[in-house]
Amino acid sequence: MKTKKLCVPISLTAALLGLITCAVSCAKKNSEPPKPLPAPPESLPTNAVPAPETNAPTGTNTAAVEAPAPLTNAPVAAAPVITNPPPAETTAKAPETISAVETNVPGHATVVEMPAAAPTAPTNFYPAVVTTNVPADNTGLSALAPIVPAGNTNFFFRFRVGYDHINHGDNNDSYWAGAKFYAYGDGLRQQAGKNGWLIPDADLEIASTDIAKPDNNPHPGSDAGLRLRADFTWPWLHWTTLMFERTNSVCPFAQPLTFALGPTVNVGFDHLYDEDAYRFARYAGVRLTFNRSGFIEYTAGDTEGLDGTRQQIITELPFYQSRDGEVRYYFRGLWNHGESYRPDILEAGVFLEMPFSTLVRPDKWRDLVPCCSEE
Repeated sequence: MKTKKLCVPISLTAALLGLITCAVSCAKKNSEPPKPLPAPPESLPTNAVPAPETNAPTGTNTAAVEAPAPLTNAPVAAAPVITNPPPAETTAKAPETISAVETNVPGHATVVEMPAAAPTAPTNFYPAVVTTNVPADNTGLSALAPIVPAGNTNFFFRFRVGYDHINHGDNNDSYWAGAKFYAYGDGLRQQAGKNGWLIPDADLEIASTDIAKPDNNPHPGSDAGLRLRADFTWPWLHWTTLMFERTNSVCPFAQPLTFALGPTVNVGFDHLYDEDAYRFARYAGVRLTFNRSGFIEYTAGDTEGLDGTRQQIITELPFYQSRDGEVRYYFRGLWNHGESYRPDILEAGVFLEMPFSTLVRPDKWRDLVPCCSEE
């Protein structure tokens, strides 16, 4: 009985010691700090050579294939040096020009360079006049023809004769004989650039014909005298029409028509042969021209000796010209109206205009007869 009582306490004591030992070991493990995680493996370079395929064929008698070393942004190897370089050129090589055919190759990009300055409108808006039988020295060029050499200004002399009828409270038939000088400012406008609008076209005419007498004359009406007029016109607005274009026609309007509109100023004087006085005249207004060969203008101003402010309409319309454009026939009309009860001045006539050289060249005399000019 004593033996059984001692065995039970010993076994209980051994079991308690085992439990205590386990508890102490677990407490030690929980009290230890956590160990840090291992560092992640280094990433491969972006330009590294991929690993050889695993399914590559292997052979028993082949040597082991060495894997290429990874590239780390290594520079591209330089091109091989040319052992036979071409000889250096001693003179500067002219720039190569690309023909129009080469620029049309598909896929070829053509670079178009814009000019530094904005393009400007041409200063000569008048269509060219086709002339034939023109002398080599250009002395026979028509007054209507545009400038041919750049930077030059046209100057022309023309002889004008014709029949004129004037009514200033009377009816007088008179002759007209004079000379007219044309000056076109195309060349000067080209040189002036943006200030070219300030340069006018000009003409100067002096003629012997019947003119109106002063209103205070004891015998009003008209009488023979001398008239001088200088006209300045600024052709600012232009437009062209092909409506009346015909081939090989002697009509001045059967061709491309270029109209020009702008202000005009004309000044001059009237002088009666039986008086000593010179009566100054000055008018200003607007003029519409047709290829420079004809015009219609409206002006206002005054003439000394005529009562009050005057309104005036003048027109010159050509109806025939020679093939070379040198000889012209045209109609001229004038209406001058005052503010008072004094009669208006009315003029109408048919005139011939030609170069002075036509008079001394027999081969050009046929141009004076309408419809008989040379082809």
